Amino acid sequence: MQEPDDFTKRASKVLAGEPELLNRLLSLRSEVQMFAAQRMPASVPPPAEYLNARNQHLLEEAALLLGPDKFEKVFGFKPDEKINLVDPSLYQVDR
Repeated sequence: MQEPDDFTKRASKVLAGEPELLNRLLSLRSEVQMFAAQRMPASVPPPAEYLNARNQHLLEEAALLLGPDKFEKVFGFKPDEKINLVDPSLYQVDR
């Protein structure tokens, strides 16, 4: 069996007394990972703006699920911070 990664360990510690909430958060994370692993129908990779918007939406979903205090304890930043996962200046897609 694979050892839990850092995110799972941290979330498990923060949400130790709330197993249902932990399961819902890990399910959301699983959905994110499955989405990221999907092949896009177009032959061109999606633009950085799309990837960042999708990531931000999923962080917002986690914030709604956890509330601001638990979100910050699990993720290490406030839920109202905008996170760009992909730097558009480094991720150029030829069109």
